[in-house]
Amino acid sequence: MRKLRILKLLTWYKELQEEKVKVRIYQAKIGLEKLLLEKKLLEEEYNDSFRYLQETKIFSADELKAWFNYFEVLKEFKEIAEKKIETQQKYLEDLRKDLLQKNREKRLMERLYHRTLLKFNRENYRKFLKDLDDLVLLRKGRGFD
Repeated sequence: MRKLRILKLLTWYKELQEEKVKVRIYQAKIGLEKLLLEKKLLEEEYNDSFRYLQETKIFSADELKAWFNYFEVLKEFKEIAEKKIETQQKYLEDLRKDLLQKNREKRLMERLYHRTLLKFNRENYRKFLKDLDDLVLLRKGRGFD
């Protein structure tokens, strides 16, 4: 009986660990979506600025220099965003692997619990049948007296 309680507790604990990883995956997905949105906004800004440069034909040297610096900054921000996205995707993949491992551990604990419960029930059934058999033999023994 004690072993059953311990296995049930371990199963519950593994289930909690699995749920914790699921929450972390959800949060990581939200973070990834934010990073993708940030990258998309940077790309839109870059494209809008480039379109403006194509439409406007006359610039002074200072304006061209400022635009060049602006494009360099946008490019750096885009590279940073891509690195963050790549890091977040790796983190998400690691979490998925962790979730798979936690799920396997939880299923193992569930199987152990059910096997032990089945064994416990079989032993109780055998004990019940033995007691019943003893009672029947006692009753028969009294009938012959």
